[in-house]
Amino acid sequence: MRYATSVIALLALALSARDGRSQSAPDATARPAIVPIRSEVRFSLTPTQNIWTFLLLDSSNGRVWQVQYAIRDSAFTGRLAVNDDELAPPASARVGRFTLRETQNMFSFLLLDQDDGRVWQLQWSTDEAKRGLVRQLVPVVR
Repeated sequence: MRYATSVIALLALALSARDGRSQSAPDATARPAIVPIRSEVRFSLTPTQNIWTFLLLDSSNGRVWQVQYAIRDSAFTGRLAVNDDELAPPASARVGRFTLRETQNMFSFLLLDQDDGRVWQLQWSTDEAKRGLVRQLVPVVR
């Protein structure tokens, strides 16, 4: 039985070497692949540099929540409102109107209204006092 296990392991190594694949563990610091944003979906998850945190965007009205997950039962999981205010009135809200983009600061993102060009700096945090829309960077573009 030990001989069969060794042969299988050697075959797996040979096949991976032939295909150019490595058997090493994946890089723990590698970011998840960014999935292209589909314009026809209302909600999208944007990864942050924190592996436990994503941002959930309602693309129709600009509302954003911080979504936390964990593998331990004792750690916090759930969602926290980052921006609970609708930035577009219901009459002009439409799927795909708002997009979210990462900045070089791991806690800050830019929220863009694609219809009128408004841009906000958004900051996520587990501390409620540090979470929310920091400022509007660009007013309505005419």
